[in-house]
Amino acid sequence: MQPLFSVDSIKKIERNFAKQEGIELYELMQRAGASAFEQARRLWPQAGHWLIATGAGNNAGDGLVVARHALLAGFDVTLVAIKPYREFRGDPEKAWQELLSIKKDSHQRFDILGLEQALDTDLSSADLVVDALLGTGVKGALKDEYCQILERLNQLSRPKLALDIPTGIYADSGLCSTKNGKDTVFQADATVSFVALKTGQRLNQALQYQGELILETLGVRHALSFGEEPEAYGCNLQQLKEKLPTRHDVGSKFDCGHALLIGGGAHLGGAVILAASAALKSGAGMVSGWIHHSQQAAGLSVCPEIMWRGYNSHSDFQELADLSRYQAVGFGPGLGRDSTAEQIFLDVITKLQATDIPCVLDADGLYWLAKYTSVPLPVQSVLTPHAGEACRLLNAQEEDVFSTGRIEPQLSVDTAYVTQNRIKVAQTLAKKYSAICVLKGAGTVISDGEQALVLAGAHPAMMTAGLGDALTGLITSFIAQGAKPWDAALLATEIHYEAALSVAANRRRGVTASEVIEGCSILVNQLDQVIN
Repeated sequence: MQPLFSVDSIKKIERNFAKQEGIELYELMQRAGASAFEQARRLWPQAGHWLIATGAGNNAGDGLVVARHALLAGFDVTLVAIKPYREFRGDPEKAWQELLSIKKDSHQRFDILGLEQALDTDLSSADLVVDALLGTGVKGALKDEYCQILERLNQLSRPKLALDIPTGIYADSGLCSTKNGKDTVFQADATVSFVALKTGQRLNQALQYQGELILETLGVRHALSFGEEPEAYGCNLQQLKEKLPTRHDVGSKFDCGHALLIGGGAHLGGAVILAASAALKSGAGMVSGWIHHSQQAAGLSVCPEIMWRGYNSHSDFQELADLSRYQAVGFGPGLGRDSTAEQIFLDVITKLQATDIPCVLDADGLYWLAKYTSVPLPVQSVLTPHAGEACRLLNAQEEDVFSTGRIEPQLSVDTAYVTQNRIKVAQTLAKKYSAICVLKGAGTVISDGEQALVLAGAHPAMMTAGLGDALTGLITSFIAQGAKPWDAALLATEIHYEAALSVAANRRRGVTASEVIEGCSILVNQLDQVIN
């Protein structure tokens, strides 16, 4: 797994590493510029004219080291200096003096433009654009001069490389600076991150603007050894594949788990049909689905292999007195928000409390949980909120010593707060409800209240209804097949994302949840072949 650190922690790691190695921090700047130069040459070997925009601080120093290597390699360089180099101090000044000291070939072009010159000059002769403006140094809204140069650079139809993180991205949250409702951020094709990954590089708008993310450790091979705690960890499907429940050649459906999906109130059957289908097609030996009687025929027509039970009122759930036949329950997709749904929630949760059967709560299940936040959940429950549902759960009143039931004293949070504090929110929800929280979004955060992992990513094709229901079915299925709820949540989240990417191919819109469920089935079987 890849540790994700705050900017402050990375600065401390750099200082401690330099002290341990007996080197100056300037040496790390030299390594950063050199490694970024080599990555740029690898990615765009035909680039002969490098346009490097520098601001203030160490990111600018990194850019000047890149410029020095480019000149030494015989390339043309144009520098755009937002802050005059004569005003540099410390390590950036050293980098500037070293750049001035090198000998260039007579045919080489080396230009330095101020902001006004850059805005008025035709920059289209450049083959590569390098962002060394601010990096992780973004604090608050960007100044006008940075907004102006970013707009100018983004207009250039040339490959773009960001040093450490694209200017305009807040490295701890992954959100980006805006002005007049418009994102003001460098639109990179690739980003070379130094020392360790920043937390925000796996979250929010960073996923849209950073392009290919490349880590250069600069010799800091064991960042965790310097006493700084990561904010979270990132991992991928390759690291999670062993969590897929084992399936033997000899056995029966009874050996592969029985998943129960409950939801699908009147006029809302599609959600639980999708969830139950995902559970079946990802490997559960048997799947039962409780759905409103008016939707039962639809369920049978879509997937007759699922054992559909119709209900009219909460009294029909008396038949669920014996839950021992099930290994996992997915509860909430399309359940509804009327009085019938309310009573079903209370009855089913009460029945589940007396068992040790893990429960996955989603959608309307989370709505009713926020209404009855003091109702204890089954052990090892999994909550799968999106930002809006997370707000409702955080703001819900509790009947214990945490009288506000909120993430901070007397603070009612909104979706903007959730988006800006995704890791903290996931950890808080997990603690508040004694459950595993799968906080969905651009970079899904999964926490048990102590550890936090960031998985998946973002893709425009995933902005479609029903994908959350499919994820609920996947998690429920893997638990039913024998995975621990934590492992099931991790594995299902990553498979869900990778399958969506595969199904989408070149499409950015129009992908359906049903297609993604089929893609999940394919991917699960591919993993099964690998591990067996």
